[in-house]
Amino acid sequence: MKALVEEIDKKTYNPDIYFTSLDPQARRYTSKKINKQGTISTSRPVKRINYSLADLEARLYTSRSEGDGNSISRQDDRNSKNSHSFEERYTQQEILQSDRRFMELNTENFSDLPNVPTLLSDLTGVPRDRIESTTKPISQTSDGLSALMGGSSFVKEHSKYGHGWVLKPETLREIQLSYKSTKLPKPKRKNTNRIVALKKVLSSKRNLHSFLDSALLNLMDKNVIYHNVYNKRYFKVVPLITTCSICGGYDSISSCVNCGNKICSVSCFKLHNETRCRNR
Repeated sequence: MKALVEEIDKKTYNPDIYFTSLDPQARRYTSKKINKQGTISTSRPVKRINYSLADLEARLYTSRSEGDGNSISRQDDRNSKNSHSFEERYTQQEILQSDRRFMELNTENFSDLPNVPTLLSDLTGVPRDRIESTTKPISQTSDGLSALMGGSSFVKEHSKYGHGWVLKPETLREIQLSYKSTKLPKPKRKNTNRIVALKKVLSSKRNLHSFLDSALLNLMDKNVIYHNVYNKRYFKVVPLITTCSICGGYDSISSCVNCGNKICSVSCFKLHNETRCRNR
């Protein structure tokens, strides 16, 4: 197999060329052959390919510039046609109204909305007075800011800087988001207020004996409650301690003047008067 390495000739060496086609199968030298008819045929050699960075870059940029020029000219023609058709379809007032609406929608802060006509006049060359007289702000249109913000109303206030007006949206009480938030909603807290729960129990005005004697318990449940006392040795019976009739506490016990039930605090006294006092 022939080696694909050739000696560098200093006279013909080009430093910009970093690769040449050295494949001997692809290289054909000029050779003169005589056919049977006596004519001389010369086979043309394959052109030697030199990959020069400078040449490649020159060709790339020249072709790109020509293509850009052609594309720009075509785009200008299309834009001119579209602009003519756009100007024919809409009046100047409608175009100004559309531009003003777009700029107001693109404004992030509501306090910058009064500056939109000035900016629009600088861009279009139309006087600001004419823009304000021929166009309406987005807050005065039927599908303006109030419609975009879920039907909320806006309050017109003086700017704190002393010039112009400021549109401030009122606080929305019920906002329905149009997307599903990735943040998990906060779980609703259950009402763990013991006083409220105790009110519901005591408002029935039924003691334990009346509950046990009712038809809600069958004989099996009654036997379990009355006779299942195998763990009574773990309980210490102290009959001398007087407990509160509301919460079961035993500190600072006092009695109700009307019915004589025991109460330990002011909250228990109020709850007793609301639910359990018999002589009120």
